[in-house]
Amino acid sequence: MWRKFRDPRILGIVGLLLSAVVVLILNATIFSAEAFVMRYLTALEAGRGADVAKMVWGPADKPHYIVGMPINSDSRPHHPVIIASTASGDNAVVTARVELAGVDTTVDFVVAKQSTWSPISSWTLALRPVATVTVDSTGNAGASINGVTGSHGGLAYFPSIATVDTPSHWFTTTPQSLVIDSMAVDYQASIQLEPSDALFTTVDKAVHSYLDDCAAQKTLVPKECPFAGFSSEKIAAGPTWEIDSYPTLEISHTGGEWAVTGNGKVRLRVSLVDFATEKTTKYSELLTYVLSGTLADLSADKPRLVVVNTVER
Repeated sequence: MWRKFRDPRILGIVGLLLSAVVVLILNATIFSAEAFVMRYLTALEAGRGADVAKMVWGPADKPHYIVGMPINSDSRPHHPVIIASTASGDNAVVTARVELAGVDTTVDFVVAKQSTWSPISSWTLALRPVATVTVDSTGNAGASINGVTGSHGGLAYFPSIATVDTPSHWFTTTPQSLVIDSMAVDYQASIQLEPSDALFTTVDKAVHSYLDDCAAQKTLVPKECPFAGFSSEKIAAGPTWEIDSYPTLEISHTGGEWAVTGNGKVRLRVSLVDFATEKTTKYSELLTYVLSGTLADLSADKPRLVVVNTVER
């Protein structure tokens, strides 16, 4: 009897049967569609961005899109539980329950079995678990979705809470949170931008430099400047300009541009020759000027001030 059992053919058949049973068990457990979805949800919960991106975009060296992982753990799903799975051929719909923003949320995933040489099942996400976020921001300064910058929005992982903010340190805004609980929705967000202290400081320095250059010009009408003097008399000496007060700046979004405005005062000193008496007299006048301009290159390291000449010629 023992000899029959030791027959290589019988041992081979037993080995094949054991292997088949092991494969069935593995495919029904750690290599099942349910386990695949659970691995995705636990990776998302833990904030393992590289693992999540690999599961969403496949084995490509670089993903087609960069999606930001929510940095705050409160913005990720928690306590995932698989509650149902429905198979249809090589596809399956796996339903899970997660806690999202403190609320129990039911989410569905569509997965597909990959064709491989191995008897062990391999699954992929047939529908990528991402959602589109479209952002309207003041001044078209762009937006960031979980730290990833886009011109008008981007993508967010499903399920999660997407944080919409401004990517520019030239502006501040109140971040907006969106609960991403569906893959089939284009989520809309709107953020209102306000100039930051850094922007005011940078523009103020540019304005001071611009006005100082204007004041250094020895002419009644400094070129491309917001102030000028007028006289019908002959100039004996001067003119000289001195900035009496720099403007307190206002920065606002107007007509599709970020406008810079402010008022200041400048002192003009000049020696004039009276045509009738030919006497030289010193003349001094304190003039009010209006600074007006726009900001350009706000996506660069330093914005550029474009001044509009406010002096009538």
